[in-house]
Amino acid sequence: GRLFGGSSAACVSNDANVGAAGDFHNPGGGFAAGYGCTNGFDGTFGSPGDHHMPTLSQPNASAFCTAPPSINNGSGSMDADAVAVPFRDCHVGLQNTNNTCYMNSFVQALFLTNRFVSRIFSFELRLKANASKVDQEDFHKGAKIVGMLKKQVAKMALTGHKHTDIMELLQAYPDHYRSGEQQDVTETIRFTFDMLGGFEQPLIREVFAGELSEKTQCQNCRMVKSRSETFSDLVLPVPKERDVLSSGVVPTTQALLDQRLRFEQLDGENLIFCEGCQQNTRVGKWCEIVSPPAHLCICLSRFAYDVEKGDLSKEKTPVMVDGLLQIGPFTYELYHAIIHTGKTATSGHYYAIGKRSECSPNGWAMMDDSQVKPADMSLLHGAMTEKQIDDNPYVLFYRCQQAPPTPAACLPRQFHMAVQQEEANRQES
Repeated sequence: GRLFGGSSAACVSNDANVGAAGDFHNPGGGFAAGYGCTNGFDGTFGSPGDHHMPTLSQPNASAFCTAPPSINNGSGSMDADAVAVPFRDCHVGLQNTNNTCYMNSFVQALFLTNRFVSRIFSFELRLKANASKVDQEDFHKGAKIVGMLKKQVAKMALTGHKHTDIMELLQAYPDHYRSGEQQDVTETIRFTFDMLGGFEQPLIREVFAGELSEKTQCQNCRMVKSRSETFSDLVLPVPKERDVLSSGVVPTTQALLDQRLRFEQLDGENLIFCEGCQQNTRVGKWCEIVSPPAHLCICLSRFAYDVEKGDLSKEKTPVMVDGLLQIGPFTYELYHAIIHTGKTATSGHYYAIGKRSECSPNGWAMMDDSQVKPADMSLLHGAMTEKQIDDNPYVLFYRCQQAPPTPAACLPRQFHMAVQQEEANRQES
């Protein structure tokens, strides 16, 4: 069932349920690195201190939020006189408006995420209680972005043209997004998610948010210290290109994910104070995903500061993009990949390869600004051909297969008619 590469199932330290961050309760464990790897000091699988193979819990689909908008906390009211809009395959391009390829590739990802499309029309941003002046400013900025995203998604869903634009959406963003300077797409994703309320509000929490726990364990007394963190994207370090080329072994996204979660024993130069021993001791550290998200956004960390050059450098490391990822008993299926093409970190172009997150009978398409055409899937195979050496997968979107199907998006009829009128005016001109 894999599309692009091999997989190793992930290991669970205790039984756990899946769900959006904030709805999850898991007192003792999470998803650590894959089967076949040694995690603990004692040579057993799972988290350090486990002495048996853990039992994988069955996916609990009901933990994904499927409540109607009317009873979802933070949801806007849905007009009873609404129009259901079917999810369409990749069919509409986005015009490049002064170097906006980074935004185009991201907007396509949101449009292809059924749950985001279904949820955004009933979502209204909430102002925090006891909001500071900065909170109020962010709320007004976020509310504009929410409104423009609703219109953008509606335009893309309803248009009969081969392409549309993002001009109105860009007006809701800070000035530098309209300056003509190329922006980093991962920073754009994080800024947008923050402006949509992040994990504190229902839209991002239900669609993209998960929870992980960074753990350290004293080698002497085995005391474990945990630090929980909610995430809406997961950064996976990419090995250096020269190391991969010399070894001849191309990493897969599953291997990079397992490496991110795997147990690591720190050396004597990285002693950490242990509250149990009351002294600095050697420790091991690892990470567990305690609440897997409904949709997983992975950022492959390709850009870093080069001390010798005094500038950002790009690692064009080949990576085999797995069509399926395993996090414990949960299987994630790839549906969108943002590609950076260019020799350096400060130049280049973004385009995307994608399909609908659910039920996409027409398969994959390449979305390069206003052009939409059948995709060349060899880009995700990890090959290093002369033609593709500068085209590198950068951001990946996966959907959990155990999540329930997404209901059709519903547009308030008045909004639906306004977008259709705008489309008709465009046709006449």
